[in-house]
Amino acid sequence: MNTLATSAEETIAVDDTDHSSDAEDDGALSSSSVASSVRAYRSEHGHRYHAYKEGSYAFPNDDIENDRLELQHNIFLKTLDGRLHLAPINKGLHNVLDVGTGTGIWAIEFADEFPSAKPPRWLERLLRQCPSVPPNLTFLIDDAETTWEFSYKFDYIHGRALLGSFGNWPRFFEQSYQNLEPGGWLEMQDIALPPTSDDGTLTEEHTLYKWGHLMVDAANKIGRSMTAPTNYKTWMEEAGFVDVQEFRAKWPQNGWAKDRKFKELGQWNQVNLEEGLHGFTMALFTRVHGWSKEQVEEFLPRVRSDIRNRKIHAYWQTYGNRFYFLPPYPYSYPSAQ
Repeated sequence: MNTLATSAEETIAVDDTDHSSDAEDDGALSSSSVASSVRAYRSEHGHRYHAYKEGSYAFPNDDIENDRLELQHNIFLKTLDGRLHLAPINKGLHNVLDVGTGTGIWAIEFADEFPSAKPPRWLERLLRQCPSVPPNLTFLIDDAETTWEFSYKFDYIHGRALLGSFGNWPRFFEQSYQNLEPGGWLEMQDIALPPTSDDGTLTEEHTLYKWGHLMVDAANKIGRSMTAPTNYKTWMEEAGFVDVQEFRAKWPQNGWAKDRKFKELGQWNQVNLEEGLHGFTMALFTRVHGWSKEQVEEFLPRVRSDIRNRKIHAYWQTYGNRFYFLPPYPYSYPSAQ
């Protein structure tokens, strides 16, 4: 089954042959000033966070989270049948931007796949001193929420798992449009909260349900929507993109699904959720909801219990979008694959 073709209405079949236990596991600022601020980390409740803009990004950036992001990269690859992208980009592209690159694993693999994508000339000398990354890749620390001030435009802009990263999503898409070459592509891959179920097995009484809605509520209060991916398509069209295509997939919360691919996605996602749960939750619940660390740590084991429960057929809705920039003059478009 191709999960990319999964519509929002398609129900994932439950594996009725699984007799395992229900709880079984399977810009405006200079780059240098932004970089200095970003590296001024804050430690809080056992995690390391960005201190930039008083920690407006509520998720950690410590080693535990970086390891989880590497795992999540593989879940995205599994979802896309091993592909790094959906847009029908050609091998001859030059300038590519990966927004919010995280550990850089996507960018590194993309740079290897597209050796023609080269950095600006003034970076070439510096990059020769960085043998750990492909020679056509560089990392820039800057604030993507401020005005983008690139001296060149991009053939392809990519953003993945940016949930909670922007307070003004329409502006992000407008700037992406303005910084693309004619005929360029913008592609987004993201996850939306809260988790849900098609068969009613996730109810308001479950702690997982309560957790998801508390996360959404806290994020809304600080202007960092957790439901933003549901509006990406509309915002792209308003920014001027055409041929906006949206693909939806589902990540089960554990291995409850019958279909082999969904089952594997669920097994991977269970590890992803359990490893990230403490970091996802702590800052939003303590800073916004006013919970104590002890209250959060008493609450989370019940969330984990629901994540492991095979009788709860919950999933996270994921969105894969590709957006086409219509040029102002005749242009030979790459054919869709």
